[in-house]
Amino acid sequence: MCKLWVAVVCLAVLGQAASPVSAQSTDDTTLPPIPVQSVPFYKTYLSVPPQLSDRLAPESTAELAQWMKDFLAWQKWSAEWGGRREPGWITASRSRREKPAPPGWLPDRCAEVFDDTDLLASACGLLAEYQEDRGTAQTRQARAVAQAQQEDPENTIWWQHVHMDVLWPALQWRASVYGVVGMHVAMTVHGRLQTFLGPGAMLLNLPARNGARVWKVATNYGIGYRLFDFKFPGDRNASLHVNIAKAWLLSDVADVASGRTMDFAGFSITFNPR
Repeated sequence: MCKLWVAVVCLAVLGQAASPVSAQSTDDTTLPPIPVQSVPFYKTYLSVPPQLSDRLAPESTAELAQWMKDFLAWQKWSAEWGGRREPGWITASRSRREKPAPPGWLPDRCAEVFDDTDLLASACGLLAEYQEDRGTAQTRQARAVAQAQQEDPENTIWWQHVHMDVLWPALQWRASVYGVVGMHVAMTVHGRLQTFLGPGAMLLNLPARNGARVWKVATNYGIGYRLFDFKFPGDRNASLHVNIAKAWLLSDVADVASGRTMDFAGFSITFNPR
Protein backbone atom coordinates (compact mmCIF):
# COMPACT_ATOMS: atom_id res chain seq x y z
CA MET A 1 0.00 0.00 0.00
CA CYS A 2 2.86 2.34 0.87
CA LYS A 3 4.53 1.65 -2.45
CA LEU A 4 1.29 2.48 -4.27
CA TRP A 5 1.05 5.90 -2.63
CA VAL A 6 4.70 6.61 -3.44
CA ALA A 7 4.07 5.82 -7.10
CA VAL A 8 1.00 8.09 -7.20
CA VAL A 9 2.93 10.97 -5.65
CA CYS A 10 5.81 10.57 -8.17
CA LEU A 11 3.41 10.60 -11.13
CA ALA A 12 1.75 13.75 -9.79
CA VAL A 13 5.09 15.51 -9.41
CA LEU A 14 6.19 14.54 -12.94
CA GLY A 15 2.87 15.73 -14.37
CA GLN A 16 3.25 19.16 -12.74
CA ALA A 17 6.83 19.47 -14.07
CA ALA A 18 5.87 18.54 -17.62
CA SER A 19 2.79 20.76 -17.91
CA PRO A 20 4.68 24.15 -18.25
CA VAL A 21 6.90 22.74 -20.96
CA SER A 22 3.91 21.39 -22.83
CA ALA A 23 2.06 24.66 -22.44
CA GLN A 24 5.06 26.64 -23.62
CA SER A 25 5.44 24.37 -26.63
CA THR A 26 1.77 24.80 -27.44
CA ASP A 27 1.97 28.58 -27.03
CA ASP A 28 5.11 28.78 -29.27
CA THR A 29 3.20 27.37 -32.22
CA THR A 30 0.86 30.34 -32.10
CA LEU A 31 3.62 32.96 -32.10
CA PRO A 32 4.37 34.72 -35.42
CA PRO A 33 7.60 33.65 -37.16
CA ILE A 34 10.70 35.74 -36.69
CA PRO A 35 10.92 38.14 -39.67
CA VAL A 36 13.86 37.42 -41.99
CA GLN A 37 15.04 40.14 -44.34
CA SER A 38 16.40 38.79 -47.63
CA VAL A 39 19.46 40.50 -49.05
CA PRO A 40 19.37 40.99 -52.85
CA PHE A 41 22.09 39.12 -54.74
CA TYR A 42 23.39 42.21 -56.49
CA LYS A 43 23.98 43.94 -53.13
CA THR A 44 25.90 40.94 -51.87
CA TYR A 45 27.94 40.83 -55.11
CA LEU A 46 28.70 44.52 -55.08
CA SER A 47 29.79 44.39 -51.47
CA VAL A 48 32.93 42.61 -52.68
CA PRO A 49 34.82 44.87 -55.10
CA PRO A 50 35.78 43.00 -58.29
CA GLN A 51 39.51 42.63 -58.71
CA LEU A 52 39.45 43.80 -62.31
CA SER A 53 37.33 46.91 -61.80
CA ASP A 54 40.45 48.97 -61.28
CA ARG A 55 42.12 50.31 -64.40
CA LEU A 56 45.37 48.82 -65.55
CA ALA A 57 48.55 50.73 -64.95
CA PRO A 58 49.36 53.09 -67.84
CA GLU A 59 52.39 51.05 -68.88
CA SER A 60 50.36 47.83 -68.81
CA THR A 61 47.57 49.42 -70.85
CA ALA A 62 50.05 50.62 -73.47
CA GLU A 63 51.77 47.22 -73.57
CA LEU A 64 48.42 45.42 -73.98
CA ALA A 65 47.17 47.78 -76.71
CA GLN A 66 50.42 47.40 -78.65
CA TRP A 67 50.27 43.61 -78.45
CA MET A 68 46.64 43.56 -79.62
CA LYS A 69 47.56 45.77 -82.58
CA ASP A 70 50.58 43.63 -83.48
CA PHE A 71 48.69 40.35 -83.12
CA LEU A 72 45.77 41.55 -85.28
CA ALA A 73 48.26 42.62 -87.96
CA TRP A 74 49.95 39.22 -87.72
CA GLN A 75 46.59 37.45 -88.06
CA LYS A 76 45.85 39.43 -91.21
CA TRP A 77 49.27 38.58 -92.63
CA SER A 78 48.90 34.91 -91.66
CA ALA A 79 45.50 34.65 -93.33
CA GLU A 80 47.03 35.79 -96.63
CA TRP A 81 50.58 34.44 -96.48
CA GLY A 82 50.44 31.74 -93.80
CA GLY A 83 50.56 28.89 -96.29
CA ARG A 84 52.75 30.39 -99.00
CA ARG A 85 55.75 32.67 -99.51
CA GLU A 86 55.28 36.43 -99.51
CA PRO A 87 57.10 38.01 -102.47
CA GLY A 88 59.69 40.62 -101.61
CA TRP A 89 60.76 43.86 -103.24
CA ILE A 90 64.29 42.72 -104.05
CA THR A 91 64.51 39.13 -102.87
CA ALA A 92 62.31 36.33 -104.14
CA SER A 93 60.43 36.11 -100.84
CA ARG A 94 60.30 37.83 -97.48
CA SER A 95 61.13 36.17 -94.16
CA ARG A 96 58.27 34.71 -92.13
CA ARG A 97 56.73 36.96 -89.51
CA GLU A 98 56.96 35.78 -85.93
CA LYS A 99 53.74 35.59 -83.92
CA PRO A 100 53.95 38.38 -81.29
CA ALA A 101 53.95 37.04 -77.74
CA PRO A 102 51.34 38.45 -75.30
CA PRO A 103 52.32 40.21 -72.07
CA GLY A 104 53.40 37.72 -69.43
CA TRP A 105 50.78 38.91 -66.92
CA LEU A 106 47.81 38.57 -69.29
CA PRO A 107 47.00 34.84 -68.78
CA ASP A 108 46.68 35.32 -64.99
CA ARG A 109 44.38 38.32 -65.42
CA CYS A 110 42.24 36.45 -67.94
CA ALA A 111 41.70 33.68 -65.39
CA GLU A 112 39.78 36.12 -63.19
CA VAL A 113 36.22 37.38 -63.62
CA PHE A 114 35.88 40.57 -65.61
CA ASP A 115 33.21 42.68 -67.25
CA ASP A 116 32.54 42.27 -70.97
CA THR A 117 33.09 45.99 -71.54
CA ASP A 118 36.58 45.84 -70.06
CA LEU A 119 39.57 46.11 -72.36
CA LEU A 120 40.61 42.68 -71.11
CA ALA A 121 37.50 41.10 -72.64
CA SER A 122 38.73 41.54 -76.21
CA ALA A 123 42.35 41.00 -75.14
CA CYS A 124 41.53 37.64 -73.56
CA GLY A 125 39.63 36.66 -76.69
CA LEU A 126 42.77 37.34 -78.72
CA LEU A 127 44.80 35.40 -76.15
CA ALA A 128 42.58 32.36 -76.72
CA GLU A 129 43.17 32.69 -80.47
CA TYR A 130 46.91 33.07 -79.83
CA GLN A 131 46.94 29.77 -77.94
CA GLU A 132 45.15 27.88 -80.74
CA ASP A 133 47.09 25.38 -82.82
CA ARG A 134 47.54 26.08 -86.52
CA GLY A 135 44.80 23.70 -87.69
CA THR A 136 42.19 25.14 -85.33
CA ALA A 137 43.14 28.69 -86.28
CA GLN A 138 42.84 27.95 -90.00
CA THR A 139 39.41 26.37 -89.49
CA ARG A 140 38.22 29.36 -87.49
CA GLN A 141 39.55 31.82 -90.06
CA ALA A 142 37.87 29.92 -92.90
CA ARG A 143 34.54 30.02 -91.07
CA ALA A 144 34.95 33.73 -90.33
CA VAL A 145 35.69 34.47 -94.01
CA ALA A 146 32.68 32.42 -95.14
CA GLN A 147 30.42 34.19 -92.68
CA ALA A 148 31.75 37.61 -93.68
CA GLN A 149 31.10 36.84 -97.35
CA GLN A 150 27.52 35.91 -96.53
CA GLU A 151 26.91 38.98 -94.40
CA ASP A 152 28.77 41.47 -96.62
CA PRO A 153 28.28 40.65 -100.29
CA GLU A 154 30.70 42.14 -102.80
CA ASN A 155 28.17 44.55 -104.27
CA THR A 156 27.93 46.39 -100.93
CA ILE A 157 31.59 47.45 -101.10
CA TRP A 158 31.92 48.15 -104.81
CA TRP A 159 33.75 51.40 -104.05
CA GLN A 160 36.78 49.35 -102.94
CA HIS A 161 37.52 48.85 -106.64
CA VAL A 162 37.52 52.58 -107.43
CA HIS A 163 41.08 53.92 -107.75
CA MET A 164 42.11 57.52 -107.24
CA ASP A 165 45.06 58.12 -109.61
CA VAL A 166 47.91 60.51 -108.70
CA LEU A 167 51.38 61.25 -110.09
CA TRP A 168 51.38 59.55 -113.50
CA PRO A 169 54.41 60.60 -115.61
CA ALA A 170 54.56 59.59 -119.26
CA LEU A 171 57.06 56.85 -120.11
CA GLN A 172 58.26 58.54 -123.30
CA TRP A 173 61.76 59.99 -122.96
CA ARG A 174 61.67 63.73 -122.17
CA ALA A 175 57.99 63.96 -122.97
CA SER A 176 57.31 66.22 -119.95
CA VAL A 177 53.74 64.94 -119.87
CA TYR A 178 52.18 64.33 -116.47
CA GLY A 179 48.92 62.81 -115.35
CA VAL A 180 47.94 64.96 -112.39
CA VAL A 181 44.75 63.34 -111.13
CA GLY A 182 42.37 60.72 -112.42
CA MET A 183 40.15 57.77 -111.64
CA HIS A 184 39.59 54.23 -112.84
CA VAL A 185 37.86 51.01 -111.72
CA ALA A 186 39.82 47.75 -111.50
CA MET A 187 39.21 44.13 -110.65
CA THR A 188 41.58 41.53 -109.17
CA VAL A 189 42.88 38.97 -111.64
CA HIS A 190 45.03 36.91 -109.27
CA GLY A 191 46.62 37.75 -105.94
CA ARG A 192 47.72 41.40 -106.18
CA LEU A 193 47.49 41.69 -109.97
CA GLN A 194 44.59 43.81 -111.23
CA THR A 195 43.21 44.99 -114.55
CA PHE A 196 41.04 47.95 -115.50
CA LEU A 197 37.36 47.06 -115.76
CA GLY A 198 36.86 49.87 -118.23
CA PRO A 199 38.57 53.00 -119.53
CA GLY A 200 39.58 55.44 -116.84
CA ALA A 201 39.82 59.22 -117.01
CA MET A 202 42.73 61.52 -116.23
CA LEU A 203 43.61 65.20 -116.38
CA LEU A 204 46.97 65.71 -118.14
CA ASN A 205 49.39 68.60 -118.17
CA LEU A 206 51.59 68.61 -121.28
CA PRO A 207 53.69 71.00 -123.37
CA ALA A 208 52.10 72.96 -126.22
CA ARG A 209 53.68 73.79 -129.57
CA ASN A 210 54.13 77.45 -128.59
CA GLY A 211 56.26 76.54 -125.58
CA ALA A 212 53.52 76.93 -122.99
CA ARG A 213 51.74 74.13 -121.15
CA VAL A 214 48.13 73.10 -121.59
CA TRP A 215 45.60 70.90 -119.81
CA LYS A 216 43.99 68.00 -121.63
CA VAL A 217 41.56 65.23 -120.69
CA ALA A 218 42.51 61.67 -121.61
CA THR A 219 41.12 58.19 -121.19
CA ASN A 220 43.33 55.24 -120.25
CA TYR A 221 43.36 51.48 -119.90
CA GLY A 222 45.93 49.19 -118.29
CA ILE A 223 46.91 46.92 -115.41
CA GLY A 224 47.86 47.47 -111.78
CA TYR A 225 49.58 45.81 -108.85
CA ARG A 226 48.73 46.30 -105.16
CA LEU A 227 51.86 47.26 -103.23
CA PHE A 228 50.85 47.56 -99.57
CA ASP A 229 48.18 48.77 -97.15
CA PHE A 230 48.52 51.90 -95.06
CA LYS A 231 46.59 54.39 -92.94
CA PHE A 232 45.27 57.39 -94.85
CA PRO A 233 44.90 60.68 -92.91
CA GLY A 234 41.67 60.51 -90.97
CA ASP A 235 42.37 56.91 -89.81
CA ARG A 236 41.10 55.40 -93.05
CA ASN A 237 42.34 52.03 -94.27
CA ALA A 238 43.81 52.37 -97.76
CA SER A 239 45.96 50.49 -100.29
CA LEU A 240 48.64 51.81 -102.63
CA HIS A 241 48.86 50.44 -106.19
CA VAL A 242 51.26 50.94 -109.08
CA ASN A 243 49.79 51.03 -112.60
CA ILE A 244 50.91 50.92 -116.22
CA ALA A 245 48.42 52.23 -118.76
CA LYS A 246 48.04 53.61 -122.28
CA ALA A 247 46.21 56.93 -122.58
CA TRP A 248 44.33 58.53 -125.48
CA LEU A 249 43.72 62.28 -125.63
CA LEU A 250 40.03 63.07 -126.05
CA SER A 251 40.40 66.74 -126.99
CA ASP A 252 42.08 68.41 -129.97
CA VAL A 253 45.80 67.67 -130.29
CA ALA A 254 46.70 70.33 -132.87
CA ASP A 255 48.23 72.57 -130.19
CA VAL A 256 50.30 69.94 -128.38
CA ALA A 257 53.77 68.72 -129.19
CA SER A 258 53.12 65.08 -128.29
CA GLY A 259 50.91 62.64 -130.15
CA ARG A 260 47.40 61.48 -129.28
CA THR A 261 48.48 58.31 -127.46
CA MET A 262 51.01 57.98 -124.66
CA ASP A 263 52.09 55.38 -122.11
CA PHE A 264 52.00 56.16 -118.39
CA ALA A 265 53.12 54.64 -115.11
CA GLY A 266 51.87 55.91 -111.79
CA PHE A 267 50.22 55.29 -108.45
CA SER A 268 46.63 54.91 -107.34
CA ILE A 269 44.90 54.66 -103.98
CA THR A 270 41.87 52.62 -102.94
CA PHE A 271 39.97 52.87 -99.66
CA ASN A 272 39.03 49.79 -97.67
CA PRO A 273 36.31 49.23 -95.05
CA ARG A 274 37.12 50.31 -91.51
